[in-house]
Amino acid sequence: MIMIPKTPASSPTILITGATGLLGGALAAEMLVGEEWPKVLLLVRAEDLNHAHQRVVRSLARFVADPAQLRLILPEQIIVGDFTQPAAFIEDERLATIRRVVHCAALTSFGVTGRAFTTNVDGTLSFVHHIRQVATIDRFLHVSTAMICGDCPPKLVREDDYPRSRVDHLVSYTESKSQAEKLLRLTLPGFPLVIVRPSIIVGHTALGCTPSSSIFWAFRISDALGMIICREDSRIDVVPVDYAARALQTLLLKPRLAHSSYHISAGEESSCTWEEIAEAFGKTAAWSNGAPRTVTGYRTATVAEIETRKAEFDGLFGRCNKNFMMKAIKLYGAFSGLNTVFETSRLRAEGVPPSPRFSEYLDACQQSSSAYSIADQMLIDFA
Repeated sequence: MIMIPKTPASSPTILITGATGLLGGALAAEMLVGEEWPKVLLLVRAEDLNHAHQRVVRSLARFVADPAQLRLILPEQIIVGDFTQPAAFIEDERLATIRRVVHCAALTSFGVTGRAFTTNVDGTLSFVHHIRQVATIDRFLHVSTAMICGDCPPKLVREDDYPRSRVDHLVSYTESKSQAEKLLRLTLPGFPLVIVRPSIIVGHTALGCTPSSSIFWAFRISDALGMIICREDSRIDVVPVDYAARALQTLLLKPRLAHSSYHISAGEESSCTWEEIAEAFGKTAAWSNGAPRTVTGYRTATVAEIETRKAEFDGLFGRCNKNFMMKAIKLYGAFSGLNTVFETSRLRAEGVPPSPRFSEYLDACQQSSSAYSIADQMLIDFA
């Protein structure tokens, strides 16, 4: 059993939630090798401290191969608790030392409805209002999503364009994030809140989909079909998780920030067209479970046209529920057809370089996915 030392070796000043998730884990892994790490606390949902410590180590091991670095994760840096139930841990005296917070934790599954609002809206508001009662916060980074723009955004979305009323959302997750932003601004006047909105996070530039297969399966579906529900010259804004984590770290640690909201996105300079994505798939060394690749480009198709190919789904995607696959294709087809990119000038001005292009690291994603069927890989986003 892990015991907490009575006198911590350092006085933490940074709290990270969501370190067992994809972006939160990548951020913690970046912090782990930096001088700020001894000042980091992690809020982790778990049965007890030993379980929490195991969860964090397992999460960061997705990004960090050196066991010596993983041993830097100390039990005294972990607070056991669920951010949606802050009353259970708010009396922990370590919280009084917190000055900066990164709230990455959220319910991100596209397969839930009401729970998204309970967790991402009600839980977040309760968490923030409890934390500010016990700690003097000088920066609270709330991780939202650029997809609060809804189902009919302009081709270039700027930070101040959203959230706004009369927006139709494709999934409850994005709607819950939009509501959370509105209520945080409304109920916390003068609070040092900074909203950070990553665009579509897919893979890792070096590790591919080894840390998480989230969303990459949707690109594999399009490639296996040779069909997309948009034009080949449509652009899609994708960033790798390691880039998003480093950008988030910059926004966390800079002494001053010029704005209260930022996109972490590929933007006009680094987003890809579907034609470029098709070309990148064509150059990969690994394709779908070793099957020969016959696709040379993508044809724009309707949902009805794709549905006529349902008999092929088991062969293309692995054994699957064909109706469920069509539901996923419709959903992600709607996202892929937005032809929207997100403004990056604010992030550039804070010193963050442009994102790597998805087409540049797609091979790493595909090679790390080749042992898994598309049907199995997609379950992470609908759990």
